[in-house]
Order: sequence, then structure tokens, then C-alpha cells
Amino acid sequence: MMLLLLPLGSVQAQQPVPAIEKLLPQIYDNAREYLAKLPSLSCNESITSQALKKGKVQKEVKIESVLREVRETTGSNNFSEKHQFMSVDGHPPPPKFNIPFFVQGGFANALGFQNQDKIGCYDFQLASQESGKTLKLDIAPKPNNPDPACHQTLKDYRKTVLIEAASGRIIYVERTVSPEDFKLHHEVFFASMEYGPQKMGDETLWLPIRMTAHDPKNEGQMIVTYSNYHRYAASSTILPADLR
Repeated sequence: MMLLLLPLGSVQAQQPVPAIEKLLPQIYDNAREYLAKLPSLSCNESITSQALKKGKVQKEVKIESVLREVRETTGSNNFSEKHQFMSVDGHPPPPKFNIPFFVQGGFANALGFQNQDKIGCYDFQLASQESGKTLKLDIAPKPNNPDPACHQTLKDYRKTVLIEAASGRIIYVERTVSPEDFKLHHEVFFASMEYGPQKMGDETLWLPIRMTAHDPKNEGQMIVTYSNYHRYAASSTILPADLR
């Protein structure tokens, strides 16, 4: 059983690029279904956090932890994200420790495509790759858009989505904002998420397998891999460690 993205019947490998007008509604529908079906879960995460200067690593911290993504209420698509740090650089985590660069909140929300009413705020460019096996969708705000609904759109927002043509699954998402939005709105400057099949009990779900993120000057970088997924139904709360 695959939870993420139902097959797009009109999209097949080696076929012409589908019309964007037909593809977009299916992507929005599939993304909403993914969020609606995503269970509360836990998984192992391996984190590499780095501080860099002129491309050279000045400090690196490697963390093994357990990530819990818990749906906040029944029927809600909001998830709370908690990390239980198991080791830091191969040792038990101290009560306080420094992480050079740390990003939270992207696991359940990386797909996007939740506000279909704002579809008119963006330009979409669709292309075929790998002899039609993959579709590449580039998204950017429409310039000088007078629609009031688009006024809060981040000016230099860019998003690229790779779609497996035969199945319609999203296999990769990356997103970039401007350095100004990074500072003013506390948005992550660059983040990417790769998806793949993950076993969860007797099911195989299409879930995140790797995330990367960095700041505008690439002076802070984080790489995370995810594995060993389980459904999570406990009611206890794990507080995040002090990251100062």
C-alpha cells in the first residue's frame, strides 16, 4: 500500500508531457490526500550539522535521534515535531549542547500544494526528463500580480518538484526564498526533501528519506536521513533538548 500520491492515469513514461492544466489539480489532490493519510509516526534520524567558512567545515556535530511526528488533533493536518536525541558525536547527549545549524518543521509540510485557491499567484513550467520517466515542475510567483490574494506571496520564492511519471509520486522537492525573507520571516533559505518507499509494519509508505537545508551564505548546513519508521500512538510528550 502506498500512501503518497495516487497514480495519475494520464501520465505514463515515454509519453508526451501532460498539459499543466490537467496535472496541477491532480498534484494538489494527491498532496492533500497524503497529509490526510499520513499517520502519527516515529523514525530514526541521523543528523549532520555544520558551520562552514569559505566552503570549509569549521564545526561539525553528528546526532542520532528519534523523530516523532504526531497529528495534533483528529481531522487536523497539523503535526507536532519532537526530537529525542540519543547520541551526540557518538556519546550520550549532555544536558546542553550547541548545534551549528538546525531546521525543524519540514518533515510533514515539505510537499506544500495545500492552498489551491492561490494557484493563480504562480507561474508553472513543466518539462520531461530521463526520456519521460520523470517530470520536472518549476514554480515561481507571477511578477507584479495585482491579485490581493497574492500579496503575501514571497517575492523570490522558488520551488522545484520532481514527479515519477509512471506513478505520479513526488520523489523530490526543493524550495528557496530570498535572503531577506530568511531574515524577516524566519523562513529556511534552502531546503530539499527526497522521498522513497519505507516499510512501516506490513505497509510500504512513500515517506521522506533525506532532507538538506542551508542558509543564504552556506555558512550553516544540515543533512538528515530518515529510517526505521513505526506508527506512533503513545500519549506521552518528549520535550526537545535545549539547543542553545
